[in-house]
Amino acid sequence: MNIFYLLVSKELEKSMQKSTEKKERLLNAGLLLLMEHLPDSISMDDIATKAGVTKPMVYYYFGSKLGYYQQLVKYIEHSMQEMLDKSFKPGISFRELLTRIIEKRIVQLIYRPEISNAVQIMVTSETIGGASSRSRIVDVFTRFQPVFNRAISSGEIREDAELHLVMGMVNALLEGVFRVHGKEFFDDKQPAWLAEMLIRQIFDGIGTGKRS
Repeated sequence: MNIFYLLVSKELEKSMQKSTEKKERLLNAGLLLLMEHLPDSISMDDIATKAGVTKPMVYYYFGSKLGYYQQLVKYIEHSMQEMLDKSFKPGISFRELLTRIIEKRIVQLIYRPEISNAVQIMVTSETIGGASSRSRIVDVFTRFQPVFNRAISSGEIREDAELHLVMGMVNALLEGVFRVHGKEFFDDKQPAWLAEMLIRQIFDGIGTGKRS
């Protein structure tokens, strides 16, 4: 293979990697700002300052504040999708799937609370998500519907249980514990222990007492 082609390819790869890293740095700055401010009150200057770059760089990568928030929504959705993908495996039971999701959400709340915070803002604020984001999040959970249906068919959970309501309950419980007790509560507990405690509460509501 032509040595010149190899050198150019390597330089192009390095350049693309640096570009991706800069974009992620800017997007992470937005996540941190959303921990303290409402979306409408955050300016491109704020994002640049938080990221330690110049404002023209923010415009270079995103074009406008609208473009920035559109990319931020995609970044958040990708993070959540990645977490859910890692929770799923072929043949998994609904109880095990839910346990794995809860464990990963606990780790996220401990180490990346800004993502959880941004998700809450994203599904309620029309500025950076709103109805379209809510719809996409519901769509993400539909891939778990066959697992959920198997749990109903096996008699493990009630026939009138609904997947999106169960997932909403999971999120509400986790966010509630985090807001009331803070990060320190999660630091002192093992994710597996907390997950099992929450699973018991959830299955007290939707379960039949039978284990599949």
